[in-house]
Amino acid sequence: MIYNLVRPVARYILRYYFRNIDLTGLENIPKNAAVILAANHPTAFIEPCILACFQPRTLWFLARGNLFKNRAATALLNAVNILPIYRRQDGDYEKLKDNFNTFAECYRALSRHRAIMILSEGRTIHEKALRRIRKGTARIALGALQNDSTLKEVYIVPIGCNYTHAHRVRSQVMVRCGEPISAAAYMDEYRRSEATAIKNLTEHLRARLSSLVVQFPEHDRAGIGESRLELDRVRHNTQNIYGITHDGQQLDRELALAASTPAEAPELTRYFNRLQHNDLGPSVSSAEGAVAGAVKGTKKQRATWFRAAFGLLLQLPHLPLWLIGEYIADNKVNHVEFYSPVRFAALAIGTFVLVPLGLFFLPWPLKIWLVLALLSVNWSIRQWETLARQRQSRRWRRLVDQEREWLKEKQEVSA
Repeated sequence: MIYNLVRPVARYILRYYFRNIDLTGLENIPKNAAVILAANHPTAFIEPCILACFQPRTLWFLARGNLFKNRAATALLNAVNILPIYRRQDGDYEKLKDNFNTFAECYRALSRHRAIMILSEGRTIHEKALRRIRKGTARIALGALQNDSTLKEVYIVPIGCNYTHAHRVRSQVMVRCGEPISAAAYMDEYRRSEATAIKNLTEHLRARLSSLVVQFPEHDRAGIGESRLELDRVRHNTQNIYGITHDGQQLDRELALAASTPAEAPELTRYFNRLQHNDLGPSVSSAEGAVAGAVKGTKKQRATWFRAAFGLLLQLPHLPLWLIGEYIADNKVNHVEFYSPVRFAALAIGTFVLVPLGLFFLPWPLKIWLVLALLSVNWSIRQWETLARQRQSRRWRRLVDQEREWLKEKQEVSA
């Protein structure tokens, strides 16, 4: 029940937390069959939230066992369909035997033709790369088929989750679901040798995931690769793509660009260094971006400031939630991979708990203000983004002509 209550709240937060979420391949998730959604793991837990909110099937999840610290945490996590999985690197060796209970729960769920989501890399790092795939996904799929002779198939759907900037609010997310893998096709091999079948299925899953994840040829090329991706986003004006889309073109481009990242790009490096020196973003340095971003005329500038100020006034009821989220993320998080997810969780929990209380206890004028804040959050944020682009354009126009021409020229060369 709590899962069904939390899901619409999380969906509401995600729609403004990210500027754009592009989902493709959702038709590859079987509707009435046992399914494991096997995704990569670039953030702590935002990928499961996105899949839970923007595809129709109810999901069950696996999470690190050390999150189940006490009865209250265990009850809450179980209420949103999260099961513990204990790992050697977490240091609690006595708990490893409890994984048998988790596997049994997964087998029962798959026997009932339910859908389980597993973050198959097992650990999270903010980088555009696909790490080693753990064997747990294959072990659960094949174990479920072995455990229940009436279960004819378990599908494994590889899912690539890609972020333009995983740590930032209002970045873009590109999710692609690949064609399902048949676990039953490995059962004959599994009966002969469990280890071999698990290894081969895991390698097949990694190969399928690799084509869905934006990744650079080498870690040392990440800086050049990110700069090339930024320029491509500028050329295709992706900053004006909002909401939930099902296009996939941007992901296609980024997959190809990242894979072809060169080892050196001195002109590109100089170009971005000069942008940073002038406190500019890449979009404003193109002629088209500068014209489109500029707000000419005092009246239009004032109108932009007025809309941004009005948006801020509308969102004052939201401000405490953002401040709480920022405080928790800044002071209670030790790893950057958890910063954005914890901030998102604080917003979601605060909205789920405090907004109903406000609607119940506040006087009518404040109730109306709170409802307006909830309805206008996306509009308000867009006004602030327009104001930020206007300020960038003003900075661009204040550069000396020689500097502007140099940046335009280098952008064309770098492209």
